[in-house]
Order: sequence, then structure tokens, then C-alpha cells
Amino acid sequence: MRLFSTPVAAIAAGCLLLGAAPALAAQTFAPADGGKLAYETCGSGPEAIVLLHDGILDSSAFDAAWPRLCARFKVVRYDRRGYGNSPAATAPYDAVADLSAVMKAAGVSRAALVGSSSGGGVAVNFALAHPEAVDRLVLVGAAVNGFKPTEHFIKRTMTLVTLMSQGRIADAARDPYILTPAADAQRAFVVADLTAHPGNMGAARMIKDGPEVMGRLGEIKVPTLIITGEIDIPDVHAHAGALETLIPGAKRIVMTGGGHFIYLERPEAFADTVGAFVDRP
Repeated sequence: MRLFSTPVAAIAAGCLLLGAAPALAAQTFAPADGGKLAYETCGSGPEAIVLLHDGILDSSAFDAAWPRLCARFKVVRYDRRGYGNSPAATAPYDAVADLSAVMKAAGVSRAALVGSSSGGGVAVNFALAHPEAVDRLVLVGAAVNGFKPTEHFIKRTMTLVTLMSQGRIADAARDPYILTPAADAQRAFVVADLTAHPGNMGAARMIKDGPEVMGRLGEIKVPTLIITGEIDIPDVHAHAGALETLIPGAKRIVMTGGGHFIYLERPEAFADTVGAFVDRP
């Protein structure tokens, strides 16, 4: 079996990890084709947001930004198959169909999708397949199918994978592109989450390969915000620039004080940025 099915899967793994905060609140389960997905909701605002986590951690990655978003919006987050509290996939699955199942279970017909890393790729695929169900897109260090990583990125990814396979999670979490040097609490969270949920590391292998969508980004008509953390790896910044160019009207910002998972190091600023974008007329 291949370790990663696509370059995007490699990007998702290489764009490792994150942040901090308390454990998930009680979750419920959405039925999905051949399985079920742990999800939770909060808030009751007129606008809905769905949070899609990256390819390494689970939905607890949004803990730090969650309360601030919940105060203004109806927010949904879920563990993709094999991540967190969602049972592992027993066969290849369609991540877009899973997102549809969660939105249906949560009673959300339209939403702003906020996708981190490979979760951003799921958000883009969903927006292309179901444009009627998407109000806005926020792509955070997103990995969209069709973008080709550099040799530097691939070597760095393989180093991280080797460390993780050896159980050296703390060493992997010291990767210089994911968190700033002083982010000790966030690194402790990374180690704790991956120790508690070792299935996270292999879960992405079961996602069905999707079509390359770089050539279809011009079909996206909803307002799109692209966010990168300032210390993220150059591949991610280059990809963000390509997304800004190819998605009509997209706006790109670089947030200071963090890396790939900026929302965990600067959760209040991240939540306020997303909130202002979702509320924008």
C-alpha cells in the first residue's frame, strides 16, 4: 500500500500540526456511507460555518478558536474518518460525500467552509461539486489536488513521517514551519493528541483519489479568503498565491505570529478574521 495516494496527501502529512486548548465537548454521530462521523455544533447565529481539519490532527485542532466563533455563528466541526472519535474507514471513501452527510445531520443546508491544509482541499472539492451549498470559502494553508510539491517539501515530509513512525512525535512537532519557537503549549497539545489518536496518522490513506482541480478553480464563484501563517513552508505560500490567482476575486492574507496552523497560535485573531469575512456583505 502506498504511504500517500497523491501529492496532496503528502502535502497534508507534511503540513503537520498545531495547537492547544481543552478537549472536545460531547459529540454525536452522523451516518455516512459505510460508517459514521463524530461531529458537534455550537451557536445559533444566522450564518453557518463548517470547520474542516487538516490531515494529521482531528477537529480538536479548532478548540482554541471555537468559543469565539460559536459566539457569532452556528458552527459545525467533525472528525473525518479514522480521525479523533470517528471510526476508521473499512474501504476507500468519498470525503465530499462525508461532508454532505455531516451538514445534513447538523441541519445545515448552506455554509461558509473553513478548511485547513487537506481540509481546504475537501472544501474546494465540495464547492465545485455542490456550489449551491457554499456561501464562502476560507482556505488555511490549503492543499488542493493538482498542486505539485517541491523536492524540498517532499524530503521534509518524509522526515516527519519517519519520525512519526518511530514514535518520535515530540521531535516531529519541532518542525520549524508549523509553530513558532516559543509555542510550547501548542507542541504539547500536538504530542498529546497524536498519542491519544494514533489512527490519525494513517487515516488519509483511505480517501478516494479525486480529480486534479487546479484547472477548475475559475469555476468557484463564492467569495474566497486564503490565509497563510508567516513561517509556513514556502510551498504553502506558493500554493496560496496560485489559489489567489486562479479563484476569481480571491483575497490572500499572511498572518504574523504563527505557521501552518495559525488558528491555534493566534486563535482570537484568526476567529475575528474569519468572522469579519463571513459577515461581510
